[in-house]
Amino acid sequence: MNISSEELRKEKEYLLQTLEIIQNQIAKDTEGIQINMNDITEMKRYIWENNAELDDVEISSSMYNVNNQVSQANERLKQLLKLKKSLINPYFGRVDFECDYDIDKIYIGINGIRDKHNYYVFDWRTPIASLFYNFGKGSAYYEAPAGKIEGIITKKRQYKINNGKIERCFDNDLNIDDDYLQEILATSSSDKMTNIVNTIQKEQNDVIRNMKDRYLIVQGIAGSGKTSVAMHRIAYLLYSEKDLNSNNVLIFSPNDIFSEYISNVLPELGEENVLQTTFSEFARSYIKEVKKVESFTDYIERYYQYASTEIQKKECSFKMSNEFKTVLDSALHDLQYSFKFKSGIVINDKKIDVNLLNDLLHRRFSSIPLFGRLHYISEYLCESNLISVSKNRNVIYEKLLSLISLSTNAFELYSRILESNGMIFNSKSLLQFEDLVPIMYLYFELWGYPKDTSIKHVVIDEAQDYTLMQMEMLKKIFYKASFTILGDVHQTINPFYRYSSLNEMNKVFENKGRYLELTKTYRSSAEIIDYTNHILGIENGCAVRRNNSIPVLLRNVEKEKIITQLIQDIAIMKDNGMKRIAIIVKNHSEMLEFYNKLKPILSDVCLVSEPNFGKEESVVVLPAYISKGLEFDGVISCVLKENCYKEQEKYLFYVVCTRAQHALTVYNQPELKLERLKK
Repeated sequence: MNISSEELRKEKEYLLQTLEIIQNQIAKDTEGIQINMNDITEMKRYIWENNAELDDVEISSSMYNVNNQVSQANERLKQLLKLKKSLINPYFGRVDFECDYDIDKIYIGINGIRDKHNYYVFDWRTPIASLFYNFGKGSAYYEAPAGKIEGIITKKRQYKINNGKIERCFDNDLNIDDDYLQEILATSSSDKMTNIVNTIQKEQNDVIRNMKDRYLIVQGIAGSGKTSVAMHRIAYLLYSEKDLNSNNVLIFSPNDIFSEYISNVLPELGEENVLQTTFSEFARSYIKEVKKVESFTDYIERYYQYASTEIQKKECSFKMSNEFKTVLDSALHDLQYSFKFKSGIVINDKKIDVNLLNDLLHRRFSSIPLFGRLHYISEYLCESNLISVSKNRNVIYEKLLSLISLSTNAFELYSRILESNGMIFNSKSLLQFEDLVPIMYLYFELWGYPKDTSIKHVVIDEAQDYTLMQMEMLKKIFYKASFTILGDVHQTINPFYRYSSLNEMNKVFENKGRYLELTKTYRSSAEIIDYTNHILGIENGCAVRRNNSIPVLLRNVEKEKIITQLIQDIAIMKDNGMKRIAIIVKNHSEMLEFYNKLKPILSDVCLVSEPNFGKEESVVVLPAYISKGLEFDGVISCVLKENCYKEQEKYLFYVVCTRAQHALTVYNQPELKLERLKK
């Protein structure tokens, strides 16, 4: 509802007051930074000129003061950058909250703005700002440090401010289909994910602000904003937990392209980017015996690109299964009891009996990982025989190791396990992904899990592609960390592993995790959602985006006519206002084939790995398994008739089609034989 001219005048006055406060703070911080820099220069000059006369304590004290001034300057610089962003758009919402007969006008923005004790804008992460996200007009409350504060929301207002000027200002109630949200959803997609701080919905807010649960497992349908929610949750935790900084948070992403895609969100929210890795990159830091470790993306590429025999598929499926972990555990159990010393050793002319050694191995240090026990036994023998631990520990360890009849190499043990199950292990120079996970498991179980205490929060995105074995390893490594786990069982692209519910992961956390669902999709039009639901025989939650009257186009195209048809369909999408268009093919070789044929015709066509991918208007060609997590205005699912998506590949096809926001065209895809999934 539009506001009156008098109300608009008052809003413009308040905006000018707020901008003036920001300008004053910018001037103050700029002056403070200059003072810091001058002090740093003077301190360095003093140390340089008096270095010969200063003792170590004085030099240390002077350097401490320099570092302190540098830290202050950096903090002021960060605040200065936030303030300059606030000049463009200081706030996006307002809530009038009546409590104890007083009405407070609460303005909400990305950054908090105050002058002494007067708050002009509240940071969106403050407790009081939750009123904006969780309630419409009427009774409301928020959880403050002092307890629950109850009252009545008498007004809820939203703003569109750009370059310090109000472009739109209107009152609304809690309604996810409001015009402002629809306006935002109607905009073109971007090469980088942007923040959603002004349109966070209640179900998303419940995930973002959850501070009660150490382990949070979030099942979200395609387009429900899982990754956006994860990034805003990180920003919220960084704000709320004072002992948490960006170096204490680790994100596991599906691939490097996805990591780049989300790289703008935290800086937009005024926070530094946190640590990021993929599972394979993480594993490579521990597996030193091979030159190269296959990524999950390359593993999926290998499956879809190259024909595998039924035996290869069966072996891969077995290695990825939960049953294979039982086989590994059984082998570890057998090794535990066959692992023993053949004879005693001599230390300083004193013979250590073999029975004592085996007693230490199987009883005293039985709680220690098997191969790690040798280190503890070595230290024990040094101490009990009154000899230097630092000088003799390694020598005794080597002696003990020589008395063990079994290999301590995880690769050799893994090879024997496979042989006993009728398979052969051949790592060559590349460790394939289906072998990487079990070898990591064996290595950690035998030698002990690294204990990483620097990471206090772990975010796992696209978690449906992680096996329980992977989750267990990460839980043990980051044993002090809290976890946010997000995924969608309907977007599983691993052909050999699937969850019926993401809540199955809760067993890794001893069922102490909170399971939540995001059931609304904000990405695709209703027409696209109806089609994608049909692919899997599901009834996903409601579509927030309104119908756009653009039907899903199904085309039957011969190979020799595909390029011509692509040119025509791209032109249709552009005529309909689509700026970023994706041609999603099945594998890497098809991507190169179509790209090379389109490049002489379309000047704006690019591969997902090229710099052009970042342009606002572009036509991107990419394989299906890279597309997960990305979104485009329009999508053309382009496959050859002889290589269409089969029944066992329907989840990958679902991922492809759910990348589309406004328009979807599908080539050469016959209707899949479906069995409707049970709720």
